[in-house]
Amino acid sequence: MRAFIVRRLLLGLVVVLGLTVVTFFIARVVPSDPAARWVGPRATVEQIERARVKLGLDKPIYIQYLRYMGDLLRGDWGVSIVTHQPVLRDIATYLPASLELTFYGMLLAIIVGIPLGVLSAVHKDRAVDHLSRAFSIGAVSLPTFWVAMVFQLVFFGYLHILPLGGQLDMAVKLAYSIPRVTGMYTVDALLAGNWTVFLNALEHLVLPAVTLATYPVGLITRMLRSSMLEVSNEDYIRVARAYGLPEGRVIYVYALKNAIGPTITVIALTFAYSLAGTFLIEAVYNWPGLGHYAADAVLAADYPAIMGVTIVVAFFYVLLNLLVDIIHAVLDPRIKTV
Repeated sequence: MRAFIVRRLLLGLVVVLGLTVVTFFIARVVPSDPAARWVGPRATVEQIERARVKLGLDKPIYIQYLRYMGDLLRGDWGVSIVTHQPVLRDIATYLPASLELTFYGMLLAIIVGIPLGVLSAVHKDRAVDHLSRAFSIGAVSLPTFWVAMVFQLVFFGYLHILPLGGQLDMAVKLAYSIPRVTGMYTVDALLAGNWTVFLNALEHLVLPAVTLATYPVGLITRMLRSSMLEVSNEDYIRVARAYGLPEGRVIYVYALKNAIGPTITVIALTFAYSLAGTFLIEAVYNWPGLGHYAADAVLAADYPAIMGVTIVVAFFYVLLNLLVDIIHAVLDPRIKTV
């Protein structure tokens, strides 16, 4: 197992390194002038030229990349061209909000998607299966920004039961001061024992989390249904039923255990993708997360911020893929030899 993990880590490092090369060079190909953005709209030609030298943009692109990687290895992720703050500090500010939203959204998708996928497979070609497939196809196909606006219109505009957006009510922000420990309001409120802030933060999480969960819940349902149908035709499932084992044990212990592997992979990849891929949801709900920060960085050609977000997302992809590989290796020891 140790050699297996080391191999996966080395492969992950190669992937991250390759991703930094591709992202760095593609970001420089886009026509823009980050030096002009750095000094502001009223800068003179001399000021722009000094900024270009300060940012190292006067050097050949391969020299810029080598310098960037050298600074990165020393813990210097660069300074954002838009905020003029260290990129690492910006990421530490925006990442917790995205992690909180992604965690609750994926938790909801898992809670709904796995039972729905099992029910759809067990009741194949029946009413439950047809409804489940229609729901999953709709969940995968609907644009998330449209779903977000419909939820706002219904639950805030008509029913007046959920907030429009943001992380907390302004009155709660002004009345309570929660020490920043993790940057996630629900966790920090629990650590501080403040139930008012915790419940208010949960209330603001409902609509964004449900919106975020729409796509993965459809994906999980369809993937698990397909895997369950494939496993249900295996000989050991028929033997288990022939021995008279309870149907629940056959489904949830034998079939689900062997069918869950591809679904776990989908869950991990969707979680990593959601960290920076939910900028439309964050824009609609005014959620100050990493996706919103990444979208602003792309629009402003903020090279250091783009690279920082890319590295963070790549790190989560590698980490979650490693966890998935370990889980698969535990479930099927033959994978460790691959």
